[in-house]
Parts: sequence; structure tokens; C-alpha cells
Amino acid sequence: MNIMKSKILLMMLLLTVFASCESQLTKTPDFISEEVVFEDKSLTEAYIANIYNDMLFINLGGQAQLNMGMIPAAGAEHINFANWQTPNETYRRSYTAASGPGPLNYWGYNSIRDINYLLENIGESTSFDEEYILEKTNEVRFLRAFTYFQMVIRFGGVPLITSVQNVDDPEDILYPSRATEQEIYEFIQAELEEILVTMSDGKTGASGRVDKYTALALLSRSSLYAASIGNFGEIGSDGVVGIEPGSVDAFYQKSYDTSKELIESGLFSLYNKHEDKMVNFTQLFLDEGNDEVIFAEVFEPIVRGHSLDNLATPAGFLSTWNSNFPVLYDIVEQFDFVDGRKGTDISRDDLTADNSWDIHDFFGNRDPRFRASVFYPESTWQGGLVYFHSSTFYTNEAGERVQATSGTFDRNGEAWPAACHPRNARNTALLLRKKLDESNLEPISGRSGQDFYVFRFGETLLNFAEAAFYLGKTGEALDAINQLRDRAGMPLLTEISEDAIRQERQVELAFESHRFWDLIRWRIAPQYLDGVRTKGLVFNYDLDTDKYIITLKNAEGEERTFGPERYYLPISLSLIADNPNLVQNPGY
Repeated sequence: MNIMKSKILLMMLLLTVFASCESQLTKTPDFISEEVVFEDKSLTEAYIANIYNDMLFINLGGQAQLNMGMIPAAGAEHINFANWQTPNETYRRSYTAASGPGPLNYWGYNSIRDINYLLENIGESTSFDEEYILEKTNEVRFLRAFTYFQMVIRFGGVPLITSVQNVDDPEDILYPSRATEQEIYEFIQAELEEILVTMSDGKTGASGRVDKYTALALLSRSSLYAASIGNFGEIGSDGVVGIEPGSVDAFYQKSYDTSKELIESGLFSLYNKHEDKMVNFTQLFLDEGNDEVIFAEVFEPIVRGHSLDNLATPAGFLSTWNSNFPVLYDIVEQFDFVDGRKGTDISRDDLTADNSWDIHDFFGNRDPRFRASVFYPESTWQGGLVYFHSSTFYTNEAGERVQATSGTFDRNGEAWPAACHPRNARNTALLLRKKLDESNLEPISGRSGQDFYVFRFGETLLNFAEAAFYLGKTGEALDAINQLRDRAGMPLLTEISEDAIRQERQVELAFESHRFWDLIRWRIAPQYLDGVRTKGLVFNYDLDTDKYIITLKNAEGEERTFGPERYYLPISLSLIADNPNLVQNPGY
């Protein structure tokens, strides 16, 4: 563990002591004088660590941290094992004004208050030098911009609060109206541009501390989002939601420029340490601190761990609670084959009991990023095979065709189970593999230590390609996409298109909590999420031919619903009751 990561994790430990004061800090911080808080670096660092801890870099809420699957479930990449698990509610419920925004909700004004309080008071310190004050000010201004970004992608315009509210403030201060969505994006842009002027060139993002390049990465992403919404969306509720079409090119240009600055800094590159393309993409997420990582949320077993390995490891291995993230066949079809075939070239109409398939061609010859991201039948893991078949067909000694669901067979000298563990086959018969640590032989809750990458260089290239495309710089867009495809071992494209850019983004960033928001900002979410019955697979193994009969099944109990109002979440009625100046989003 490097020194910077050790320091950040120490701050996380300090915040457990300091966090008992949080409720007071978000109100009137009279439990301790500001002179003490911002005269002592340990207290200041603990205060900021508490803000970091509250950031929605990844959602580790829910029972056993199951909410880490929230956004991929909403975006129809994978679901959760059981409907009682909160992420599955993101697509099963109908959002209304009465029911509120549900589990996707994020109203980050406690963090905003803490940040505003620091910004108003740290400059009064007599103990800190100007360099330290500026460093901390820039750091938390980024965190405020990130908080507003997480709210604007959910609600559109939200109240823009940049100073601490007090109980004796005028009503227009205590009960602010919603700013427009454009004003929030412009605020994020202005904040980031201003702090970038005075941020040092030091590179600390991979160790979990905001730096100049983290700010550039958020500016790249947020500008692209704003451009997309203006390009494909409409203005609603007097501008509370929507981006003016006249601003689109400027936002694309800002995303292009900031992405290019990251690219030309020379400090980041695509991870490419291993010749085997599947191994390389796997290790990208395990080789911490590599040059693709722009900013990560850091974890360490015992000190500050998470539960991904315990939740996602397939049944049949030593995880105590396994197979919780079944991957949908709908996203599998986005992954093409290394020989140039499209993932959709296998027609769903051919997935019937009359056909059988070589599993190593059906899955093993797909994009290596697929094989690094998804468990499928006979994936190798921790010295064994992962099984997903529900039964085994074979011809017995009497020449009869038999289907077995129990027992063991001899397959070329190896024991072959007639059927897999039922947890593996229950939902989609495919499971999340991306980011799992194969060296963790006994994964238990809270003891995984992989960092989660909030921003990485792969996304920067995708942002750059998309912005370049809409600015008419198609050659640059094609080159950026081909850099990713070359790293993955996929055939290079000879021409670029909107569809190609979008598909590459879904494949490269699969299961990294991007697709849901991308489908929304492109305004194509209904195509994938409305009136759609997502699919899983059923595998039955044929011992005689060493092939699989593969058929489709419904992965979810009902069709997904995504009406046009769902591009934004509803504002909770309780919030409107507290602040009557909040207007509801259109359609609710």
C-alpha cells in the first residue's frame, strides 16, 4: 500500500471519531469553535475526509453493500439476485410525485453545507499558510461540483446554494427556488475552470485525493452530458430541465478541450501490461495506481474494505454469499466477436431447443473485454470451472437419450456435474466478473480491497471521441475509438458513426455505472428500458457432442417501464412541503 493511500485511509479512520459531530456541522457548528477546527490540520483533514466519505463515488448502501449494483441494474446491464434487493427496485417501481425518486435518490445538501462552511471559515485560519488553504479550498470546491453533478443528472435544475444557511436568514435564502439545469452545469463548469488555474501539477487522484486531472475529468464528463441533453433533449418547466440548443457546441467544445488536455498531458495511458487481452483488461482493475487511473475511491481490506468479491463470486467457490449480480443477455449482445462478427449476428430466433452451440465460439470468441467482464459456462476461476447448465443430456448404454439433473459424469477424464449450483442458473445464467479479484480465495463481507475507478483514461478517450464527432472532427474520433479497440484486441474500424461510438462506450465501460446515464443523456433510454422484457439464458449441456443447447428466458418478472418523464426523477413531496418554492419535474 503506497504512502498516499495509507494517509487517506488513516483520515478515514479519523473521521469515525470526528463523524459523531456531523449532524452539528450540517447545522450550526457550535459544538467546537471554528478556530479549533481550522487551526489544526488533523481536524481539518478529518473534516474533509468525512466529506469524501459522504460522496457518491460508488453506492455501498443497502444490505451487505448490494447497492453497488444500483446503476447497472437501472441501466439493464445486470440485475440483482432477488427482487427484495434494493437495486431491483430501480426498474420495477413506477416513479410518481407521491412515491418519490426511490432508491436512485440523492439530495446532497448535507455535504454542500459542510463544504460551504469550510469555504467560509478556513480562510480565517491563523495557523495555516496560504498554500495549504488554497489546496484545501480547491479540493472541496471540486467535491461541491461533483455533488451538484450527481444531483443534476438525477433531477435537472436544483437549488444552487453556495453559502451556509442560518435559521435567521430571509425566506428567499432559506427556501431557494430551483436553478435551471443549464445554470447548474454552467456552475460546475465555472467552478472547475476556476480551481484549475491554481491547482498544482501533482498527481494524487489514483490514491483517492482530488487533483488537477480529476477536475479536468469531471469537466470533460459534465460538459459532454450537458451537450448531449441540449442536442437530443427539450427544454421543460421554464428551463428547470433541459439545455439551450444554442449552448450545445460550446459544451461539446469544452469536453473536447479538457479531454485533449488530459490526453496531451502525457501522464495517462491505456493499461497495456499483458499480452493476453483478456488478462490485460482484467488486471486493469486490480493493478492499483496504474497510469490509466485518473481518480479512484480507495479501499483496503479490514481498514476500509467492501464486499464485491463476496457478493459476486459464482456459487461453487468459497464466497459466503454469492452470485448476486446476474448479467442480462441484452448487454451481452453489445459485445462483438474478434473475427468481426456482430454480437447481434446470432439471432434470438436461433436460440431454440433445435440448435446446439460450441460454447467457446458463442462466448469465448467475443471481445476479450466481455470475457474479462462476465462469467459464462466453463469460465475458469480459481483453478476450476464455473458451471451454468441446468441439466446434461447424454446417450445411455441402452442407446436412449437421457436428461440428467443430478449426479456426476466422466467428461474426458474429468468429473462433470449433471447440473450447476441452482443459484448460478436462477436468473440469467451469466454473472458479473469485472473487477473481481481471483486471488481472493476466501471472500467475505467487507474484506475486499479493489479500488473503484471514478475516472479513468479509457473514459477520457470515449468523451473525446464523442465530442470530436459532433464537432465534425471525425478523424480524431475514429483514432480515439481505435485506440481502445486496439488495446482490447478488436478489429480496427475504418469509419466512425454515432452508433459505433455509443456501442464502444457501452462495451468499454460496461458495469461501471455509466450506461444508465448515457442512455438518458442520449435520450434513447426508452429503446432499451421501456416495454422491454430483458432476457437471460438457459443452458443444457450435451455430453455426446460437447455442445450446449441455449434458449432464452425472461430475466425479470415484468416489462421495464421508462416513460419520457423518467429522464428526470420526481422531487419528493416531502421536500416540496418543506420548501414550497420547489417546482415539480414535468410529467409527475
